Amino acid sequence: MASIVDISPPQSVAPPSVRKIRIASRGLEWLFTGLLAAFITLTAVGFGVLFFYHGTMIAFGPKGGVISTGPVPTGYLALRDWRFDQRLAYAPVWIARSFPTIGLFSCLRGLFRLYGDAEVFTERTARLIRWMGIWLVADAVAPLLCHLALSATGYEIDKAWAHMTSVQEAVLGAVVFVIALVMQAGHEIEQDREGFI
Repeated sequence: MASIVDISPPQSVAPPSVRKIRIASRGLEWLFTGLLAAFITLTAVGFGVLFFYHGTMIAFGPKGGVISTGPVPTGYLALRDWRFDQRLAYAPVWIARSFPTIGLFSCLRGLFRLYGDAEVFTERTARLIRWMGIWLVADAVAPLLCHLALSATGYEIDKAWAHMTSVQEAVLGAVVFVIALVMQAGHEIEQDREGFI
């Protein structure tokens, strides 16, 4: 008579550092989920304001936008006084300026969701980080591209588009993109090494 003995290896217990990563990642996943929802809502509200607001509290001029309960500053144009074609011209600008942030928050939410599932150095996490770099660069160059498009069509009101933060954001995006490529290369090397064992 034969006896069957279960010799399956014991289930490994995650070390404390992995548990801390999971807990922190879950919190950050919820944070970026909230930020993503808030920014999508803000983008939708912005479209509503652009097309349907006809008051004087919001005005735009050569140094950007202002919100004021007082009189409209000299050189500024209240949103109430915008023609429909001006509002229409700024709709794609609002999309171009909002979409990179939505993409970035979406990638951050996905990245921390994977970290919460203990998926750290994988192709999927590297891809999300690479996209984060792309979204950062897109957010940095969007003001310049919108400025060029609006000035070429004669619709530019807000001329305060050049900021040093855009240069910093572009550099950061490039660095994040390269880090993602290094992570992916490291993951591929690790897979190749495991294939030889």
